[in-house]
Amino acid sequence: MNYREEIDGLRAIAVSSVILYHAGITQISGGYAGVDVFFVISGFLIGGQIASAKAEGSFSYRDFYERRARRILPALFFVILCSLVVGWFTMMPHTLRYFGGAAVSAVFFVSNLWFWKRIDYFNPEAAHDPLVHTWSLAVEEQFYLFVPLLFSLLWPLGRRRLTIVLAVVAITSFAIAVSTNETHPMAAFYLIHTRAWELLAGVLAALYYARVARKDSFGALIGNVGLMLLLAGVALTPSYTAWPGFWTLLPVLGTVMVLLFGEAPSVARRVLTLPIVTWLGLISYSAYLWHQPIFSFAKMTNHQPQSLTAALALTALVFAVSHLSWKYVELPFRNRAVPMPLQLRAFGAATAVIAATAIGGHFTKGYPSRMPAEVLDILAYSGSYSQSFRKCLYGRDDVEGIDLERACVHGARVEPTVAIWGDSHAGRIAEPLGVLLGKSGLALKQLTLSSCQPIPGLLNRGQQKAVRCPEFNEKVLAYLSGKPGIETVVLFATWDNYFQRRPTRNMLDWLAPDEFYSYPVDGEPTQGDRQRKAAIVDALAKAIRSLTSAGKTVVVVGSLPRPDIDIPFYIADRAWRGENLPADVGYPVGIFGEQAEEGRSMLREAVGAGESAPGRAYFVDPAPVFCDSVRCLVMQGGVPLFTDGNHPSLPGAALTLSAFARFIPGVDGDRAFEKAAAEP
Repeated sequence: MNYREEIDGLRAIAVSSVILYHAGITQISGGYAGVDVFFVISGFLIGGQIASAKAEGSFSYRDFYERRARRILPALFFVILCSLVVGWFTMMPHTLRYFGGAAVSAVFFVSNLWFWKRIDYFNPEAAHDPLVHTWSLAVEEQFYLFVPLLFSLLWPLGRRRLTIVLAVVAITSFAIAVSTNETHPMAAFYLIHTRAWELLAGVLAALYYARVARKDSFGALIGNVGLMLLLAGVALTPSYTAWPGFWTLLPVLGTVMVLLFGEAPSVARRVLTLPIVTWLGLISYSAYLWHQPIFSFAKMTNHQPQSLTAALALTALVFAVSHLSWKYVELPFRNRAVPMPLQLRAFGAATAVIAATAIGGHFTKGYPSRMPAEVLDILAYSGSYSQSFRKCLYGRDDVEGIDLERACVHGARVEPTVAIWGDSHAGRIAEPLGVLLGKSGLALKQLTLSSCQPIPGLLNRGQQKAVRCPEFNEKVLAYLSGKPGIETVVLFATWDNYFQRRPTRNMLDWLAPDEFYSYPVDGEPTQGDRQRKAAIVDALAKAIRSLTSAGKTVVVVGSLPRPDIDIPFYIADRAWRGENLPADVGYPVGIFGEQAEEGRSMLREAVGAGESAPGRAYFVDPAPVFCDSVRCLVMQGGVPLFTDGNHPSLPGAALTLSAFARFIPGVDGDRAFEKAAAEP
C-alpha cells in the first residue's frame, strides 16, 4: 500500500484529541475516542499488509513481528526508561513500586490487564499514572498475535469466507462490549475481546479497499461525511457515556469512511493533508507515548497547568519532545540505520534494566532509602487507619450474599446498641468509635460499603457494579429497622462527593472535573440537578423517618474537609525538597465552603423532614474541629489528619469523633474528646 498523507492526518486528529483531553481541555469531551481512531487505522494497515503478502505468497511471521518490533519498541523502551529516571527523583516509595509493575506490564504488552483491576481510566486519579495509556498498545499487540493466525487459517478458503468470519467476530465483539459495559465497564474498556471489533473494522476496510474506494464526487462526499462523524465522536460524546458502545460507532465508522474514500479530492482531504497536520501524524506515536508521562509528572510535582494557556504550553512541550523522539529514536530503528542484531541487544538490555528495577522496587517497597527518615515518618500516615478497616469494609462483590448479622462489632463485649452506616469514610472511624464506646460499656455494629453513601434508592454514576449500592442500603435499612436493640444509628459519608456533579477546587485552588455523583434508581443520570438533589434529600429523609419512627436516635455527621490531594505524599514531598514546614498546615476555609455548603443544607433539610417520634435525629457538622474562620487543617502538630485526599487518618478520626460522639446516648461527654486510637 502506497503512503497516504490523509492517514497521517487521521493520526494527527487521533493523537491531538487524546492529548488535549488529558491536558484538561474540557471542551473535547470525547477526546479519548482518538484511541479508537488509532485502532481502526492500525487494523487497516496491518490487514492490508497481511492480505497483500498472502496474495503474493510472501507472508512471513518473522518479518511481520520484526516490523512490529522496530515500529513499537524503541520509543516505548526509551519513554519507560526516561520515566524510571524521573520517577526515581520524584516518586514516593509506594508510587515507584507500583510504577515498576506497570513498566514491566507495558514491556510485555499486558498493561491493559494490569490497569483493568487497578485504575478507572475516567477517574481523575488516572491522570497521575505515567503509563496508564500503554493499555492501548497492549490491546494492539494482543490483536497482532491472533490476526495473522486467522489469515493463515482462512486465507485458503477465499477472501469472501475470511471476510464473513472476521465480520462475525467483529459483530460479536461489539455485542459483548455493549452488553458488558453496564456491569463491568472497565473490563469493556481495557480488554481485547471488547475492543477487537474496532481493529477488525479496519481490517475489513483493508480487504475491500481496492473494490470500493472511489476518487469521484461520491467518494469526496463520503470522505467529508466520515471526517464529520469522526470529529463529532471526539467533540460531542457526552461525559460518562458507556465506552466502547454505540457512541463509539461515530469515530470508528467515520475513520473507516475516510480510509476508504479519503483519497478523493475533498475538503476532508485538504484538511487532513495540511503540512502541520501530516507532521503531527508523523510524530503521533511518539506524541502518544510522551504525553502521559509529561502530564503525569507535572501533576505529581504539583505543576499541573491551571489555565488554558498553561495547558497549551505543556502540550507544545509534548510535541517538541515528540519530534525529537521521532527523529532520533523512532526513525533510526525503523529505517534499519541501527542494525537488527544491535536492536535486539538494545531491546534485551532495556528489558533487563526495567525488570531488575521493578523487582528491586517490589522487594524494597519502592527504594525508601532514597529519602530521609522524617520523610518516611510522614509517609507512614498513608497507612494510619485501624487494623480492622479493610477486613470490615464491604466491597461490591460481598453484597449479594451478605449476612449483616456477621458484620464487624467494635467496643465492649456486649450486644451492640449503636450502628454506623456509611461508606469508607464511616469505615475509617468505625473502630475508633467502637473503642470510645467501649469506655462507656457500649458496642458498635459496622455497616459500611466502599463508595456507597447510606441513602437507599440511589445509584452512583460512573461506578462499576453500581446496583450493589442501593441493594446494600435496602438490606441495611431493613436490618436496622428490625433490630430494636440498636438504639442509635450514625450516618456518615463524604456526602459532597455524591451530591455534587460540578467541578470543585482542591486545597491548592486547582479546579478538578469530577462527574461521579448519585441519582435516584428510578431517574436518569442526565436529569436536572435541582430535581436530582431534591430526590436525594427525599430519599435520605425517608430513611431517617424509617429509623426514628422505630424509636432510634439518628446522628447524621456532615462531610469532613476534602483537600483532594494526597496529604502524606504532598507534605512528604515538600519535606523531601527541603522545605521547612510549619507544625500546622491548612487550606482556605472558603474552598471547603464551596465544596460542602450546599451539602450541609441538603443534610439539614433531610434531617428536619425525616425526624419522626418517638426517635430523634441530629445533624452534626464536624467542620469546626478541623476549621477556624481562616483555614481547614490537614496537618496538626506535625501529624497528617488525612491518609490521602479525603479519608481521615487515626488522628483525623479522633478529631471527627470529638465533633459528634456526645450525641450518642450513654457516651461520657468528656471522653468524647479523648483520642480514640493511637497514632501510627
